[in-house]
Amino acid sequence: MRQAATDEIICVTDWTPSAPGQLTTLAVSGERAEAAERVAAAALGGTAGLTSWLELPADARRRLVGACRSVPTLGMHCVRGDVRQAAADDTAEQFLSRLPGRAEGHRTRFVTDASFPGLRELVRLTALVCRETYDRTDVPEDEDLLEIYETYSVGSLSGHH
Repeated sequence: MRQAATDEIICVTDWTPSAPGQLTTLAVSGERAEAAERVAAAALGGTAGLTSWLELPADARRRLVGACRSVPTLGMHCVRGDVRQAAADDTAEQFLSRLPGRAEGHRTRFVTDASFPGLRELVRLTALVCRETYDRTDVPEDEDLLEIYETYSVGSLSGHH
């Protein structure tokens, strides 16, 4: 895993191009990136083949949510719709500019290689949860993976070009 600088915001993304397209971005501070990776990897071991969050038994969802609560993230942003990835990227940048932990002079680094596999799995599962629960309000808080994030947004870009 490549080291993260303390003045960086590390962003791990999951882009799902199928209709509707969806970009999910997970942000962690550079100074906490190694700890976030360690905790996420330990919490999510064995979830790589998971294709549905809602089909998991409730106790398994609660266990995963509980284990992921201690992953030190700055926030999560998910946007979906019939849009180009560039438009989705613009909304991710807007989200990142408002993060509470982002200080003046912090650089944003979007991770595009295979580093941070634990965080990659966390953002993949988060994207899955966003897809499956987008229009639902009946997911209990202790079974909702989005509740691990202190700051998060999930929305639609329909109509933007």
